[in-house]
Amino acid sequence: MALARLFGSSVIDQALLSAANFAVGLILLRYSSETQYSYYILAFNAMMLLTTLQGSFIGTPLVIRLPRLDEAERRQWLGSLLRDQRRWGLAGGLAALAGTALAAWRDALPGEAWPVVPAAIALVLASLYREYFRSVLQIYHRPHGVLAADTLYVAGIVAGAALAVRHAQAAALVLLASTAAAVASGLWLRAQLRGDIDAGAAGGRLREIARAGFWAASGGVVYWLFNQGYSFLTAATLDLGAVAALAASRLLMMPANLLSAGVQKQLAPLASAWLAQAGAAATARRLYGFAAGMGLATLLYAAAVWLMRDWIFLDVMRKDFAERDAMLLLWSALFVLMAVRSPPMLLAILRQRLPELSAATLASALLALALSYAGMLRWGAPGAIVGIIAGEFFYCLATAWLVRREVRRAQIEEGGSRPG
Repeated sequence: MALARLFGSSVIDQALLSAANFAVGLILLRYSSETQYSYYILAFNAMMLLTTLQGSFIGTPLVIRLPRLDEAERRQWLGSLLRDQRRWGLAGGLAALAGTALAAWRDALPGEAWPVVPAAIALVLASLYREYFRSVLQIYHRPHGVLAADTLYVAGIVAGAALAVRHAQAAALVLLASTAAAVASGLWLRAQLRGDIDAGAAGGRLREIARAGFWAASGGVVYWLFNQGYSFLTAATLDLGAVAALAASRLLMMPANLLSAGVQKQLAPLASAWLAQAGAAATARRLYGFAAGMGLATLLYAAAVWLMRDWIFLDVMRKDFAERDAMLLLWSALFVLMAVRSPPMLLAILRQRLPELSAATLASALLALALSYAGMLRWGAPGAIVGIIAGEFFYCLATAWLVRREVRRAQIEEGGSRPG
């Protein structure tokens, strides 16, 4: 029952976030220009890159390290990391604003684009603040606090989108509304952790997790390159219209992806406990069971979206992109592969095979980007998805090989530790 409640709350939370992201994208698609929607997507994807970097660099080492610490040590660790993050975030934000001002002064940004950049920087900083506390609450298995804060966040971003969308600078205004919502949600989350974080702790803990964090973050960021970086490659290779078409067809599959991500975040601490208690082989079997379930759920969702595609595109979005059916089928195939690959990958992460995962992710990303570029030159926008699918398939094979190797290594280690 406790497991069901834990995952139930996480599923509800991710469904809420999925619905909100879908609603914001739908509002922009329906009422604003494709250019404004494309700017929003590019800014949102940049924010996802930075929060992925933070979640990998800080979150992955914390999942491994916190269970080994006593309460006082955990409070110091969390306070120190928060201080480090705020310092580095402020420095990075100021540097980004200075670069934006220089680009605007030299007329290096289109007139419609320059207001979006400072709004995106503000959103990134607010999102990093919010995501830090979300990750801590998830590690502590307190999904109800996360759900309450995310409800506040969702209300803010949807209301902001509804109010801003008819303005000529809809993208920038939606990003600013999302910034305000992220700050409010982050303050709520921090209040839930008031007794768990030593606000006066000295900084410096970030250096102690730098090695493990570097490998985790490099893998996460490189994976982002072929999971989200296609939008920037598409903008450079084709045009903003192609960015809008790809993002709109991908938007329909995002609820399945966010559901998978929610399960994954709650699954990581559980898999860590399974590994310690039952060993690598049993953990791998359980994770593959989760993979099968997530793959089937994603496939069923894709089938439902396919049956309703004409109504969604023509009546709800009021957009009829060229080759939309082909793009929807390709995105569906990709999201099934992602759902199947994610749970088993946790075993390699928990066994701290981060350099190997990073190498596999880099190879997958390079393959995906190269084939996406070639695909776009040959088939247009759908070719970008073909390249990403190829990279994801390679990543699935690499993950399966790593899991199999870690199970064998664990069995050898367990055999060697037994008395002769």
